[in-house]
Amino acid sequence: MRRKLCLLAIFLLPALTLTSPAQAIDKPEDVILSTVDNVIARITAEREMLDAQPETVYELINDLIIPVFDFNNMSRWILGKYWKQASEEQRTVFTTEFKNLLVRTYAKAVLGFSNERVNYLETLTGSKPNIVMVKTEIVSDGGVTPVNYTMHISDGSWKVVNVAFEGISLVETYRKSFASEIRNNGLETLLQKLVDKNEKLEQSLLTDEA
Repeated sequence: MRRKLCLLAIFLLPALTLTSPAQAIDKPEDVILSTVDNVIARITAEREMLDAQPETVYELINDLIIPVFDFNNMSRWILGKYWKQASEEQRTVFTTEFKNLLVRTYAKAVLGFSNERVNYLETLTGSKPNIVMVKTEIVSDGGVTPVNYTMHISDGSWKVVNVAFEGISLVETYRKSFASEIRNNGLETLLQKLVDKNEKLEQSLLTDEA
């Protein structure tokens, strides 16, 4: 249940509407809360199709989730010092495979969605005004789970650059895990393992939603 909620926290993220220079950028908390309803509505409307053809979940994810992430900055932060050491090709492969990893992981959460609710708590601004933390909680039959979204402005839109589930940072978790793999076996090995993991996740989605 906890793992499901963690994944749910990330897929309940907004797809942002591009604004013209004359339009004010929506507050990050308003973007999240207003879009949650749209995401849930689409899942509800497409439930029968999602159950019958689970692979169609990727279209939903690409429409509503992917646009809100700043994968380039996330990839740079996750790889840390290894980003500077990586070739352009390796950076591209990592960013693509990391994106694919999240897409395939979130697919499980979307397919397993059921009656959770998201409540907004507060938005905290740090030393830089273009970086905020939107604090929320997920309410389910199993209890209340705090989820915090770190967002920044990129190309005139709020983008998510990190998610913390019960105080556990997505970026920091991957950063430590991937750094250990690179130290022990090298960046190329990590890239290949990401490719292999993504293939297994996609296959499991099509065979048994476990």
